[in-house]
Amino acid sequence: MTMASRMHHNIFPLQHRRPASPVVTVPAQSIVQAFGEPQGKLYLVYGDGAIFPLSLGLAAHALHLGGTIAVVDGCNQFDVHALATYARVHGLRPDAFLERIFVSRGFTCYQMEAAIVNKLGPFLNTIGSRTAMVFGLLDTFYDEQASTREVNQMLGRVLNSLRARKEEGISVLLACREMKVMPEERNKLLDVLKTGMDRVYRVEQSPRGSLRLTLEQRRDHILSTRTAHTLRVERSTSG
Repeated sequence: MTMASRMHHNIFPLQHRRPASPVVTVPAQSIVQAFGEPQGKLYLVYGDGAIFPLSLGLAAHALHLGGTIAVVDGCNQFDVHALATYARVHGLRPDAFLERIFVSRGFTCYQMEAAIVNKLGPFLNTIGSRTAMVFGLLDTFYDEQASTREVNQMLGRVLNSLRARKEEGISVLLACREMKVMPEERNKLLDVLKTGMDRVYRVEQSPRGSLRLTLEQRRDHILSTRTAHTLRVERSTSG
């Protein structure tokens, strides 16, 4: 099945399971505010597995405010059960909540490139959304089915496409795990990805369940800085 046919409304079946980590709720926190208005931003969150609960929390917050989101998932980390639980906890109808998020899955670097470069822009226009998320872009690029030269070229095209979406006023959040891979030169892909972002956050989860976000890179008209914020993880017990 091609990525074109996969880019459609609420692909099912998804993983009806509880997430390995709780969804992070981050109302009124700095990253939510920064990623909101004005639109047209490229943000990267990277680090350990906590990046996915954080990203789901950001998606839940945007949906709660009435937004519509397109997600391209390259690492099978999108969890519909977590978002449905969020909706119930906040007194919302899960079906109405979930109908405003659209998910496409990519299983190879070729599919991920096609989804982002060829399909994402037109699809966002179709659903009237200005927000997208990409889970695990580099997971597929680490696969040796494609040469290092080829994945570097693909990543360049992906970054060019993301910059074009930014110019159209679309905001994209990318969530990538930090890991060491072979061959060694593929570890440079994350650094290349960072260079194309407006903000880069490194995410770590403490043993107590809080998330430490270090703002590693910030490009705006005022300053370039390095700060840290701590967000409290709220565990949902309902659902």
